[in-house]
Amino acid sequence: MTTPKEDHIERKEVEEFLECTLTGVELLDRSKKLAKANNDAIDLDKKKKDVSSDFAAQQKKIDATLGILSRVVSSGKEYRTVKCEWVINYTKGVKDLVRLDTQDIIRTIDLTKEERQTKMKVG
Repeated sequence: MTTPKEDHIERKEVEEFLECTLTGVELLDRSKKLAKANNDAIDLDKKKKDVSSDFAAQQKKIDATLGILSRVVSSGKEYRTVKCEWVINYTKGVKDLVRLDTQDIIRTIDLTKEERQTKMKVG
């Protein structure tokens, strides 16, 4: 009778990436990590919205400045606060608003009854 041949076996230890069932402790650990990652995502999204709002506000301000300066350059004119003087002519019963920088008359209006009476009291 023949004896059975023995298999020639060699073993090598290797690592494979395989699915594993978590223990209770591991599951709790991953749950905490998940909650933290979720909170981090929410915080980051809020920051993104805040930054986006800030950029939008800055862009709006820049656009407004561009619009104003474009009109000023295009027309060659802009509004400014200018020193003026009311010149009251009691004889004609009117007063003129005069620009002090150019001496131009901006407008002429009739004196009110009160203004006419002021002249009478003074003069």
